Amino acid sequence: MAEIQLRNVSKRFGAIVAVDDLSLDVKDGEFVVILGPSGAGKTTTLRLIAGLEGPDAGDVLIDGEIATDVHPSERDVAFIFQQYSLYPHLSVFDNLAFPLRSPRRRTSEGEVRARVQKVAGMLHMESKLGNMATHLSGGEMQRVAIGRALVREPRAFLMDEPLSSLDAKLREELRIELKRLHRQIGATIVYVTHDQVEATTLADRIGILEHGRLVQIGTPREVYGDPECLSAARRLGSPPINLLPPAFFDASSLPADASVVAIRPEDIVLEAAGRQSALELKVLEYSPLRHLLILDRNGTPVVATTSMERNFSPGQTVGISLPAQSLLYFRADGRRIRT
Repeated sequence: MAEIQLRNVSKRFGAIVAVDDLSLDVKDGEFVVILGPSGAGKTTTLRLIAGLEGPDAGDVLIDGEIATDVHPSERDVAFIFQQYSLYPHLSVFDNLAFPLRSPRRRTSEGEVRARVQKVAGMLHMESKLGNMATHLSGGEMQRVAIGRALVREPRAFLMDEPLSSLDAKLREELRIELKRLHRQIGATIVYVTHDQVEATTLADRIGILEHGRLVQIGTPREVYGDPECLSAARRLGSPPINLLPPAFFDASSLPADASVVAIRPEDIVLEAAGRQSALELKVLEYSPLRHLLILDRNGTPVVATTSMERNFSPGQTVGISLPAQSLLYFRADGRRIRT
């Protein structure tokens, strides 16, 4: 497999900066997920690695060698798109075999058959090899698209939201398959998504991309528990992190330039109403199945989670405490204040 590096890469489309001075190191055999909203520059980043776009500044390196001016076909990376892009007039076998029969990768039919059978076994598609591509379900078509990349045995895989067009159950099944495949073949994978569940399920490391800039990269636990900025803190977490105004707190206990105080819902401690140390809030909604409590204080919503089912009614007053060790402080520009 391959190590991939981006060094101060930028890409513009007219007045739009799609990728802005991006530096990223993907280790050999690592599964890196780039997470961000639509328009963050995720797909452009993949296209720059693949050579489908050329950077305006910076370099792309594959295995330590500059590949910025190397033709896409010579980079030996496989691109898996959001849409299946199968050949409808071909069988599953012939779709899988297609890359091996191209003039650039001419392979003997014996080797083609062996590699297709191997990949079909990995994807649990052996019984479907004779089917036409149009006779498959959405999940099966995406497996074939992934298999068509696997059969090439490239140096790296680039995946552009390959599961986003599937229903929730199929997405969950294929996430498990992708993680299993990664463990099995030790592939270098760069995967982009806007779905935090995919990111935290699949990634060895997550890179948070905002407006073309990489604002943080780390393990899912690092990014969730120790965000570098407000956008990283908001990107992970369901329910999302609470963002509270400084007015919630004694001003003397806050850093001088704190504009937002954040706390995860699971870190909020429920207290008996009337306790001197507790903040008093009104119950807006309670979901016993999710153990999720939505509260309100002077128009500011606060979400807390409970460890067990309890009885709460809308309008009821409850007390909460916000442990100091769980509070995160951010400046007005979103930068983290470390205390």
